[in-house]
Amino acid sequence: MSDIPADETALVEEDLWGRICRDYYEQKAASFVMRRDDGWAEDVEAQGFFRTELGEAEVEVLQRARGHVLDIGCGPGADALWLQKQGLKVTGIDCSPGVIEVARQRGVIDARALSVWELPQLGVKVDTVLLFGNNLGLPGSLDGMADFLELLRDQTNPDALLLGQTMNPRATTKEEHLAYHRRNEAAGRYCGQVRIREEYAGRVSPWFDWLFFEGEILAPLLSAHGWQWRETISREHSYIVVANKL
Repeated sequence: MSDIPADETALVEEDLWGRICRDYYEQKAASFVMRRDDGWAEDVEAQGFFRTELGEAEVEVLQRARGHVLDIGCGPGADALWLQKQGLKVTGIDCSPGVIEVARQRGVIDARALSVWELPQLGVKVDTVLLFGNNLGLPGSLDGMADFLELLRDQTNPDALLLGQTMNPRATTKEEHLAYHRRNEAAGRYCGQVRIREEYAGRVSPWFDWLFFEGEILAPLLSAHGWQWRETISREHSYIVVANKL
């Protein structure tokens, strides 16, 4: 946990994530703070998003990808680059123009600056949807998640595959997280909905919402919106859902 206090006078930078990734790509050094809206924070090293060697568990899952792969929230392109080397067609999207610039420079052939809600602009349907890096929770709320799953259903071919990573928010005993869950529930929100921002080089990103799921919530949500949960693959502190389009 970071001991850096929140700087409420810091300037807001819309594409701070892009700045972080460009700085790391050019200088091979960049660390930033991820802060939750209750003040809890952690230090993050950008290096992890630029890995060139993937772990065995990650490769095991990526080997299931087939056809045209859509990498949502592709970041600097670690997974997209690995998939390209396997001969797969990959389209990577990220809402950060700066990150997409870095992904292209690193060799991602088809990288586009799009948000998840702009998927229809792709103009094609895909066979595999990849949501690594906890990106299964990108929509930020349960209502948004329902709309997102239906959007993915509409943008994919028959028998499409979804590979999505998330964490179980209730798998913790830390009081700072349990207190946040209670705060959410008192406000009528799901415990796994968090509001966070990045802090770096005297700048802060806008606040944004993210979602983490326990399986009891996620499984029926998937099936209600066009997907069948087929398998769960556990990783350290998280799990990957393998689902097929209904």
